Amino acid sequence: MLCVIAAFLAYRLYEVQVVEGPSLSRQALEQRSETVETFARRGAIYDADHQVLVRSLPSESIYADPNDVVDPVSAGRKLAAALSLKLEDVVAVLEEGKREHRKFTWIERKVPHEIADRLRKGSIDGVSVVQEETGVRYYPSAKLASTVLGFVGIDENGLDGLEYQFDSLLRGTPGRSTIEADEFGRAIPFGETNVIEVAHPGRNLELTLDSYLEFETERALRAQVKKFHAASGSAIVMDPYTGAVLALANVPDYDPHVFSKYSQDSRRDRAVMDAYEPGSTFKLITAAAALESGRLTVGSRMPARNELRVADRTIHNADDDLPASGGSETLEDIIAYSHNVGAAEIGLKIGKPTLFSMIRNFGFGDAAEIGLPGENPGIVPSLADWSGSSLATISFGQGISTTPVAMIRAYAAVANGGMLIRPRILQAIDDADGRVIYRYGTEVEHRVISERTAATLRNILRAVVVRGTGNPTAQVAGYTTAGKTGTAQVVENGIYEPGAYIASFIGYVPADRPRYMILVKIDRPRGAIYGSVVAAPVFAQVAKIAMLHAGIMPRSSAPARAAK
Repeated sequence: MLCVIAAFLAYRLYEVQVVEGPSLSRQALEQRSETVETFARRGAIYDADHQVLVRSLPSESIYADPNDVVDPVSAGRKLAAALSLKLEDVVAVLEEGKREHRKFTWIERKVPHEIADRLRKGSIDGVSVVQEETGVRYYPSAKLASTVLGFVGIDENGLDGLEYQFDSLLRGTPGRSTIEADEFGRAIPFGETNVIEVAHPGRNLELTLDSYLEFETERALRAQVKKFHAASGSAIVMDPYTGAVLALANVPDYDPHVFSKYSQDSRRDRAVMDAYEPGSTFKLITAAAALESGRLTVGSRMPARNELRVADRTIHNADDDLPASGGSETLEDIIAYSHNVGAAEIGLKIGKPTLFSMIRNFGFGDAAEIGLPGENPGIVPSLADWSGSSLATISFGQGISTTPVAMIRAYAAVANGGMLIRPRILQAIDDADGRVIYRYGTEVEHRVISERTAATLRNILRAVVVRGTGNPTAQVAGYTTAGKTGTAQVVENGIYEPGAYIASFIGYVPADRPRYMILVKIDRPRGAIYGSVVAAPVFAQVAKIAMLHAGIMPRSSAPARAAK
């Protein structure tokens, strides 16, 4: 009997090991094999000097096997203290997992390396540290340019800003592999791994931003918003000849590492998302339309008065500072002293079609396509929707809305000689090894005004600083500057909000050959409302810093004459 049994066992052993061995081996491997996605390393984001603004670092997370946690309260107390979590929440997770006999429960994902290392050395029963496939996004300068850069989710998926806009480029192409895994899908140590598709790392983005200028612009803007207890502010620094955005600041801003702790309002990129009535800064567009049409020249004179009745509206100058006896004023006077009545008279002189055509030619009503998400094209009413007073009010910046990025694009066209240049935030796209794949260049949209008109408008903008509303707050010792102040009422739900204003200034430095276009916009300031008082000083501070940063030293005395 023993011989028969031994022979049978030997036969079965031969049958299982030799005859059916390969088939059974394949079936066993299939039972413990799992196809998983291998994540691609997310690309980095650099500034114009290739300094890191965003990068991905290896991430570590904390998990527990509740069955192996002897004392959930004691373990929970240690975990809560190390991870800054609520004790009751941690204990509840551990006890629930223990009741349900779970073998795996996340405690906290993507924790800093020093915390993970401390917990690893602390050896809490049932608690382990694991390195995840996806990394953790690291922003070395914290809040710097946060409203531009945006942030990512727990699995490194772009949720806002450039991280969202270029998510498909940054995250690369995931791969696929088969691994030997346990019943919970976790890899078996020393198990077999087969690569099906290789993961390709994400692309890197090179921005046009200058980190130093960004920092200084944010600092100057933040101080002024705080000084005037304003609701918010935006500032842009741009090269008027290339459209490269060198700084784009928004206040308030946030820390992308802990974005969920900030309100959605703090995370808004107001410079591209928020449309506003530009007020007096829009008078330059009216002047451009008048000069291009040939119906007015720089020497033309208009009646000087403080009040003008148009249809159902009575238009006033901001300070009613003109003499009651009347007189006349030039086009330059109207812009330099920011007279609403004079701007309205210019509009009435040139007519609706001429002004509307110039507005659209400057790109208002269309997105500037700077490369950031959520850009607001603003509102330019069609001619059919203009009321009896629209021509007059739009002439001085009411009844039309735009964004800071659209306004600086328009002023840049005046500064560079009449060419409308598309603003851009991207400089290049690199591969994972740093080789340039695509380099962005200057994109000229079209000529919007003649060189002669642009030169005349630059003289007018210089006059604003020399003898108009920008004097002396927009002046910078040792440099010539030019620009335009703006003070506009805030529109909420189609109604002007009483006592709420937007102060702005748009200008450039130096006046003879513009190098930096600078826009400053501050919302709902208190204690003062005028662009000359609230916004122009920020322009002057940033302009000086930008020139010194470029290595251009101030002259002992800057000429006060208008630029040619």
